[in-house]
Amino acid sequence: MAYLDRAKEIFDDAVKVRRQLHENPEVGFELPETAKLVKAKLDEYGVAYQNVGNTYGITGTLGSGDKGKTLLLRADMDALAITEKSKSACTSKNDNGHLCGHDMHTTILLMVLKMLKENEDQLEGQIKFLFQPAEETLNGGRVMVEEGILENPKPDAGMALHMWPNGDKVDVEIHKREALASALNFRITIKGVGAHGAMPNNGVDPVFVASQIINGANGILARELPSNKGASLSMGYINAPGGAINVIPDTVVLEGTSRSLFPESAEHVAKRLPEIVEYIGKAFRAETEFKVMANCPALINTESVADQVMSSAKEALGDNYEVVNVPAYLASEDYAHIASRLPESCYFFVGCPLPDADGQVYPVHHPLVQFNEEALIVGSATMATAAQNWLRDNK
Repeated sequence: MAYLDRAKEIFDDAVKVRRQLHENPEVGFELPETAKLVKAKLDEYGVAYQNVGNTYGITGTLGSGDKGKTLLLRADMDALAITEKSKSACTSKNDNGHLCGHDMHTTILLMVLKMLKENEDQLEGQIKFLFQPAEETLNGGRVMVEEGILENPKPDAGMALHMWPNGDKVDVEIHKREALASALNFRITIKGVGAHGAMPNNGVDPVFVASQIINGANGILARELPSNKGASLSMGYINAPGGAINVIPDTVVLEGTSRSLFPESAEHVAKRLPEIVEYIGKAFRAETEFKVMANCPALINTESVADQVMSSAKEALGDNYEVVNVPAYLASEDYAHIASRLPESCYFFVGCPLPDADGQVYPVHHPLVQFNEEALIVGSATMATAAQNWLRDNK
């Protein structure tokens, strides 16, 4: 049976799983109820599993490594600490929200594993799977690597997917090279000496130093990177506790992020930014601290695997859904911690717009975003077909 047809048959059960996950979102590394539900479904399917180290990550294998290579399939499970405001068929029962579609990702991988388990004797190799926590921190993938997800057995390639709810239709979308950007998330603490606003000479003004750091840091982009291999740099948070109209505070905290599709540019920013912070601070007599909150590489697809996924999607979906090339996005994804260590990999998107009563669709992380559950069928049929075909063609 074609995987599209089988996905349609198990769709109703998949919707129940997705809605249970959606109504009970958990964030970060602490996902006890989410993991409990995933394990219960794996038990039901007869799929063996284990925890990834001492985390709520879940891994296991299907098929046989004696028959061929090993392909890793990964889904993330965590939600966002954002209150959902949509009026969908299922809405979060707590203050968190599955507003990035990870409940869809988890459900799709469960569907894929169910279908591949039913056809396990046809697999010309081995499937290794990962249900991953803490993607939203951009550190979950790194921790999975540290906990040994790329060993015992060692994957030869990997695949993962993501929902795209603000498109035009349900479809499959693939970029063949630099799919998503790197992310350097950082916190800068500037320690000065507080003073009266009328007498700044009696202190060391960390607000002034912060402004110079913001200007100086953007000089890296304007004067140190090639124009065709750029990066973005944004300071999205500034806090000056104790400051007022006429009070210079003693501390300012900046938080921001830098993104790039080009590894060499990301590495340059990561080297130069703490230098800019340190020396501008010294120039104006302030103490500074630069702390990396996350450092995630760019997510770069292997063209041969992207071609395989694209052809498999067309095979699986036929004329029912489009399979399209899309441009790279400057969003980031911590599957890159895993993909960058694999010989080859592909990360693709599944369009899943669900307009509200006013016909509006919203992007991921928006409190009003909704996800078209039809994408469960499209995503699972595509991934199952691509996985089976990759093992067949890469023996």
